[in-house]
Amino acid sequence: MSDLSPKVIRIRSTPKTIQLVPYWPDNAETWFLLAEADFCEHGITDQRSQLLAVIHALPREFSKYVTSQMLSPEVSNSYELLKASLLRRNALTDRQRLDELFRNIELEDQSAVSMLTRMKQVVGQCQFDEGLFRELFLTKLPQSVQTVLVTLEGTVIEDLAITADKILEITKRSVPEVCSVTKQTSS
Repeated sequence: MSDLSPKVIRIRSTPKTIQLVPYWPDNAETWFLLAEADFCEHGITDQRSQLLAVIHALPREFSKYVTSQMLSPEVSNSYELLKASLLRRNALTDRQRLDELFRNIELEDQSAVSMLTRMKQVVGQCQFDEGLFRELFLTKLPQSVQTVLVTLEGTVIEDLAITADKILEITKRSVPEVCSVTKQTSS
């Protein structure tokens, strides 16, 4: 007699793994965008595989954001839970964002383009009036630069920053002339 029962073959595949760049606590939103691009590129769609990759990329001090619930096989959205927890940690309130924009970002020794980039990072995904943002950017520049840039109405802010850097470069190179006058007394 021949055995006509179907044979079951079990294939066990190991989940795909990926090594992400170390976590950037100061720019978590961008880091998650890069991580998700890596997941997409490597075909990693499983939440648990994504979670484990993120856990491996986290510095030790961020382990407190990983909960036992996230590691449970019953939880289907474990990666999203960890991502939301880490992003909430970095989220600034609107008041904190304004405070950062008004008080903590200055031109100092950086370029106008770098300052603008930092300002945009602080604003993040929040809605901010474009005209107000432009004015705030201009007020952080030296008066001599503002005088030139204010005449460039309709120019996109990124181009204003580039122009500001060109003006700043020229003014750094120019050395002011100093004259001295002495008064001779007649004796």
